[in-house]
Amino acid sequence: MSTDQDRPARLLAAAVRVMPAGRRDWGRAMQAELSAIDEPAERRSFARGCLRAAAAEFHLLRAAVHLIVVLGTLVTLLAWIAAVDYPPLVAVLSVVVSALAVVCWAGRRAGMLGPTGDSWLAWLLRTGGYLLAAVIVAATATGQVTDDSIGILVFATIPASFLLGLVAVLAKRSAASARVLLTGAGSGLAATLAWLAVVVMAPPIPPSTGLALALTAVAAAVAALANAAPSDTKQGRLLAALLATATTMVSIFVGVVALAHWGPDALIPNITPHALAGSEIAESRIEIIDPYVLVLVLSGVVSAALALAAVLTRRPVTGAARVTL
Repeated sequence: MSTDQDRPARLLAAAVRVMPAGRRDWGRAMQAELSAIDEPAERRSFARGCLRAAAAEFHLLRAAVHLIVVLGTLVTLLAWIAAVDYPPLVAVLSVVVSALAVVCWAGRRAGMLGPTGDSWLAWLLRTGGYLLAAVIVAATATGQVTDDSIGILVFATIPASFLLGLVAVLAKRSAASARVLLTGAGSGLAATLAWLAVVVMAPPIPPSTGLALALTAVAAAVAALANAAPSDTKQGRLLAALLATATTMVSIFVGVVALAHWGPDALIPNITPHALAGSEIAESRIEIIDPYVLVLVLSGVVSAALALAAVLTRRPVTGAARVTL
């Protein structure tokens, strides 16, 4: 068996493929050293040592977890979509979900949008973004958003816009500092929790989007003000406000979908007075999502603006950055 086809070589080659860009040169150097070792036991020992060294810094471990999360989300959504009894919708959403998985994985590679940062905060925000995007796609697949084929195509682009914005703002070259990311996402989540608190303490779910849009504006303002110190940049304030806006809108929409599915009857407004007796709540659970489609569409627009702003304001590549990326 040739040295480039045996098990240690294949194992090390697979590890190099999933390594972040900053560790790939090191991995190739280890492959070159492995090719100079002939003794099978030594080759296995050397390959295991390389993997332990990479995993010790969590780079390889994070890459493996990232791959598992992306593939797990992809398989789950494809299985969910396959249960839809409408072949054209199944085909469209299968393509969309597969494309989203490619975007998520490609974000780890060097390019216009990547590589993404590998800090715990970047990892946490990416994971949350995947889950939110998955819920939006699932809501579309189960017919909770719209039954119109054109509408489905439109709404299928919204999770794509959200993920593109998230990947771009989390890139290593992004102008968004850790404080920008924390205040932007934190303000959005705080606004969502405030909306949820109002709904729970003063039910039912508002049949209009006024409260959601007002809290979105507050979240954007808070995020911008949190980065208004003289040492902060205009780019950081812009990215924080856009991230807070997108996070609030997407999270509130997901909250509406979740409450419409599983919330108690007391949280569901009676917005279908002409429904058959006894079916008002069931019909209202479906109809309450419709007003918040506006919030979802606006989130797609804001997410696209976030992606564009993150790309236009990203830091230039320096000599040192070329080595570390």
